[in-house]
Amino acid sequence: MTTTAAGDPRQLRAEIARTRAALGETVEALAGKADVKARAKGAAAGLAYRVQARTAAVAGVLLGEAAAAATTVAERAGATSGAVVVAVRDPQVWRRLRRPIPAAVLSAAVTVAVAVVAMGVRGRR
Repeated sequence: MTTTAAGDPRQLRAEIARTRAALGETVEALAGKADVKARAKGAAAGLAYRVQARTAAVAGVLLGEAAAAATTVAERAGATSGAVVVAVRDPQVWRRLRRPIPAAVLSAAVTVAVAVVAMGVRGRR
């Protein structure tokens, strides 16, 4: 506080008004820090926003990978259709053509499954 002339009531009133305003701001700031419920809600809202943003980013990546996998599967299916016709006619050829499923195809299938689940979870919210 500043010292004012003892006999000037206007200066005293102005000083009292400034002190009340400063005290009110201090009380509001302390009340905001003490309001745990409001702070928790704010933190939860921030977390929810970050989770939604990350989910959208991951879903975009998964959809891109699923599209690439679908293209690969379509290309491979087109390339192997002639072999299937030959294998149907000759079982010996079928035995030679049959081989384990490549890791890339399995990875693509898993990626598509994860994308479908992610979109289902995102659709529920």
